[in-house]
Amino acid sequence: MQIDLRKLEERILPLRRVVELLDASLGEPTMYRTETSGGFRYENPDVRHFCLLKAVRSVSALNAAICLAREGYIQEIYVLIRTIAEFTTHIEFVLDPNETEKHKEEAKRYVASFFADTLRERGAAIVKAQIPQGFVHQSLGQTLDKMAEARGELEGRTPAATLYSGVYRTYSSYVHGKYPEIMDLYGGRPGRFHLDGMSGTPKDAEILEQLDTFITTVSNTFVLLVNGLAITALVQSDPVTALWYEKRFDNV
Repeated sequence: MQIDLRKLEERILPLRRVVELLDASLGEPTMYRTETSGGFRYENPDVRHFCLLKAVRSVSALNAAICLAREGYIQEIYVLIRTIAEFTTHIEFVLDPNETEKHKEEAKRYVASFFADTLRERGAAIVKAQIPQGFVHQSLGQTLDKMAEARGELEGRTPAATLYSGVYRTYSSYVHGKYPEIMDLYGGRPGRFHLDGMSGTPKDAEILEQLDTFITTVSNTFVLLVNGLAITALVQSDPVTALWYEKRFDNV
């Protein structure tokens, strides 16, 4: 188990490096302070900063999932995976090659509203999600389905939006603590709820497979990020990310 986790950590390293390279290319945020709160913010953020921040959360979640896997906290990992499924689709949405004016405006509005949500003062209004996740799935699904149609691969194909939503809903059940998902913590002889992780159970193999899959998901999204933000030269200037990009680009 530990050897397998170390191999997964090695796969995350180039993704971390992509984040670091993009971060360094954008300049540092500045600190602001008020009487009741404070924090770092970018002066004039755009789509590059948006993708950076979603990428930061994706890699952070992968690293956190590795830590949890060492102790067997499977359901907590699935909660993180749900966030990864969301963050990666957000990057893909704003960089979607959909050339319709409607999509361009929606993506532009999404980025603007994301950065407009800056205040965390006491009593400040809670800002709702800037864009419904279902709309993100629908938009990305249309793009992928059009690509499949152009290749003559529509026969027997499940619509991509359905697949996106299926993954999102599956892991959302762990976020919201649905009945079957909570009962999945029960087992052993004598039967009990596993409150301190599930190491040493069949869940070990299951979580390794899940983590491997979602590291690939993040990696594929990062290739789209590199291409969409036109930072190929930046990535190819670093030996770690250059090797990663060459291998991943051939598989996307």
